[in-house]
Amino acid sequence: MSKTVDQDGFVVKSNHLVEARYRLSLQESHVILWLLTQIRPDDEDFKIHELKISEFAKMAGLEVDSQYKELRKVTLHLMKRILEIKEINLKNKKTTLQVAWLSSAEYHHGEGYVSLCFDPKLKPYLLQLKTQFTKIGISDAMGFDSVHALRIHELLVQYESIGHRTMSVAEIRDYCGIEKDEYTEYKNLKSRVINRAKTEINAKTDYDVDFTEIKKSRKVDKINWTIGKKKSEEVVTKPKTKKQPGLVPIAYESCVVPEIVVFCKANETVLERDKIDYLLNVNDFNLNNERLQLGFTCDFFRNRCDIAAVTDLLVVFFETKRVDYV
Repeated sequence: MSKTVDQDGFVVKSNHLVEARYRLSLQESHVILWLLTQIRPDDEDFKIHELKISEFAKMAGLEVDSQYKELRKVTLHLMKRILEIKEINLKNKKTTLQVAWLSSAEYHHGEGYVSLCFDPKLKPYLLQLKTQFTKIGISDAMGFDSVHALRIHELLVQYESIGHRTMSVAEIRDYCGIEKDEYTEYKNLKSRVINRAKTEINAKTDYDVDFTEIKKSRKVDKINWTIGKKKSEEVVTKPKTKKQPGLVPIAYESCVVPEIVVFCKANETVLERDKIDYLLNVNDFNLNNERLQLGFTCDFFRNRCDIAAVTDLLVVFFETKRVDYV
């Protein structure tokens, strides 16, 4: 039967999945989050997991009499919810995958549970992830009252190490699956989505977020978010210790640009592991309008380099590739 949700744990998503376009209700999000918690790090394929109707009722805050009917509505909608995952493959070809969250939902009448399974096409985005992923705290994700706040939270956590993320108003609507006839005036979008996300994230998670508006022709065009961990006495007083390297070997073979492999190997002792992983998984450094092929800007690399030695090394490297980095 189902495992209980570890509220102190994390779920892991590929960054491509975090960036996907989709819309879920809050109850649907909770079912997906529960299913994510059932994945084990060594899983090589999706398994069928059994969700107790009573556990769903607890997650959704439902009365006993309505729980079965409501869960059937949720799973039926999840079978129809399509998400779009956009990426660029190793041959520099753009792809867009349209896929449903669930491949099946089977109810066992009189036994009090439903068997659920992710669609197999989602395997590259949820299983055996080594690089380019985002960890999301379960207790944070389950605590939101607004599904838009939950969505914006994971998009900001993806950029936690950078400390900020700029999203256009159109992107926020797109990421959250907001229809064209919803919140048509910016003031309503700001009140119901943007401000509410800020309030809930600050009140219910370990993060402090804020935003500033960027205007174009006197209209708000973009939102520049800042994100950072809240300060606590433990964080302030506890001396910083250097992170120990992970047990997973660096996947140099995943890189298609030989010069980057040489650069990263030569500077393993200076570059942090996550910086190496990001460098190895960018297909090439040919900038067009200051934007890399995988969607990362120059600021992405500049802001990840928080010590002068790393900054200098990357500047030298990019200059050898004839890129105007600084």
